[in-house]
Amino acid sequence: MRATLQRVVRENPEYLFTILEASQQPGGSGYSPPEEQSSWCICTFCREMPAQRERLCCQRNQDGCISRLPDFDILILNEAVLALARLYRQDILAQPDDGDRNKANRHTAYRQFVLWHHGRLGTGDRRVLPSCCIWRIRDKFPDQFGQYTGFKDDPLQ
Repeated sequence: MRATLQRVVRENPEYLFTILEASQQPGGSGYSPPEEQSSWCICTFCREMPAQRERLCCQRNQDGCISRLPDFDILILNEAVLALARLYRQDILAQPDDGDRNKANRHTAYRQFVLWHHGRLGTGDRRVLPSCCIWRIRDKFPDQFGQYTGFKDDPLQ
């Protein structure tokens, strides 16, 4: 088990921080449910959102929450995957790289989630992401001032 853990940390050093953070939390699990659970949340990982339309849960139980699936870590939170997706998008759309790395990773992670769950959407077709997923992304790639834009309606309407 020790050799496996060493190999995983050697190949994915970011996992070391996750393991250390979890071991430093009371109870060691790395998660403590919010004191007041929202009535609209089933998975227990959602947090309050500013707009009614953003109060969306993945509708799964705590063990099956989308934001805690191994695929979510790989496809949505892995910085190498996000860098590749960003590079592909910049190449096709000829957009410059965003100087704020966390902001760029957050926005790319949101796009990756939509692609993963809804497939390619047409122009102007936007989807609200579950709160649990939004906050998992925001926790991984925080804004230095804690200012987040939230869901925007289609600017073409």
